[in-house]
Parts: sequence; C-alpha cells; structure tokens
Amino acid sequence: MNIATVIGIVFGIAILSCATYFSTDSAGVFINIPGLAIVLGGTLASTFICFPLKEVMRVFNTFLVALKREELPTDNYIEEIVSIARQASTRGKIHLETALPGIENEFLQSAIQMLVDGYSREEIQEILDTRIEQTYQQELSSAGIYRTMAKLSPAYGLIGTLIGLIGMMQSMSVGLGNLGAHMAVALTTTLYGILLANLIFLPIAIKVEKLIEERVVLMCVIRDGTLFIKDKTPAAIVLDKLKAYLPTRRWASIERRDGEAEG
Repeated sequence: MNIATVIGIVFGIAILSCATYFSTDSAGVFINIPGLAIVLGGTLASTFICFPLKEVMRVFNTFLVALKREELPTDNYIEEIVSIARQASTRGKIHLETALPGIENEFLQSAIQMLVDGYSREEIQEILDTRIEQTYQQELSSAGIYRTMAKLSPAYGLIGTLIGLIGMMQSMSVGLGNLGAHMAVALTTTLYGILLANLIFLPIAIKVEKLIEERVVLMCVIRDGTLFIKDKTPAAIVLDKLKAYLPTRRWASIERRDGEAEG
C-alpha cells in the first residue's frame, strides 16, 4: 500500500472538513448533491468524449495501482541481472535457458529470451528501445486523462454555479428571504470542481507520471543489463553501471547483498 498517497488524501479531506465545520453555523450548506452530480457527471461525460472508452476505464485501474505500490524494486532487478550475468559468464547460454522460467518480469524474460535465441546486439537494442518508447507513450496517456479531468472539473463547477444562480434569480420573484441560502448552494458547485481538480485529479496525474518514470528507468536497466550480458561484461562492472540508475542512498544495500551472494 502506498502510505503517502493514502495519508495525503485522508489528511486533505480531514483538514477541509474541519475548516468547513468551524467556518459556518450550518455545515450542511456545503452539501449539494445536484451540484456534485453536475461536476462529476459533466467531467466524466467530457472525458468519455475526449478519449476512447478502453483508455478511460484503464485509468481507474492505474489509480488503484498508484494506491497499492511504493517505489519499484529496481534494486532487486539489478541484483537479478548481475546474478544472471555472473552465471552466464561461466556457464554460457545454458544458464540463460535454465534461468528463463524463474524470471517473473515479462520485459526481462523477453530480453533474456532474445539472448537465448541468438539475436544480434543491434537487434536487441532496437527492439527493446521500441518497446520502452511505446510503453512510455501508452502509459503517459493515462496521466493525460487525469490532467484533462483536472481542467474540466472547475469548468463544470462554474456551470453548476450558473445553473444555481439562474434558479436563484427565478426564486427572487417570490421573495428575497432565501436569497443567501440559494447563493451558498450555487457556489458549492464551484467549490466541488476546484477541490476535485486539486485534491484528486491533478495529484493523481502527477503520481501516475512518477510511476511511469520509474517504470521506464526499470526498463532501461533491463535493456542495458541485457546488452551487458550480450557483450559478456564482467558482473562487477555490470553492477557498477546499473546502480547508476538508482539514488546513491540505495547503493549500499545492493553492494552488501551482492557481496553476501558472492560469499
């Protein structure tokens, strides 16, 4: 579970709820079901118009992934690649064939399969680079959908406010006694639109973009590691080159575990 994301959402809702409660004598005035329906319904409707149905549905799954996952275990994959490189240098292609069934990452398994099948270095690099680029573009569209929703929701908040103001003007012909209450209800739709954009949609878009960057880094690690194995680069050099993809704070744990594995 991604604790930071959950804490941010819960903390934001709690702070806003407390501020709302203490800022008015009647917190119920902030509850506007028709206004919320206008903002959510309008935002979703425009999103479905802008993007294909499959992409929009995949976006919600991306949000669940963002909630569940912390940093990708890139260091674990570096250790796995270094181990494969070390064994391949002594046992050759036979080890690569026996190691394939135990590889869980589909991209790494595909890369090692190309080594087993005897692809040239240039072919491996071209294929893996293309897959990295395609993955990046496809995943980036998910963040783009959330950014679009962040732009749309405040606009629909204003639309809901205009609808409420029109109803308020109509009610003025009867009397001015409830003018303030009608105005408060009308303005809540703008509040909903801005809150959804800045508390939900935009932060999720940034979170998804960060996950995409981490995934691309992992794929680059796998690509480079595969090419190092193809070039029969010594395992120690493979480790030093691949750990450059990680923050320095994570280097020590990799070196320690690699030393224990050698021992």
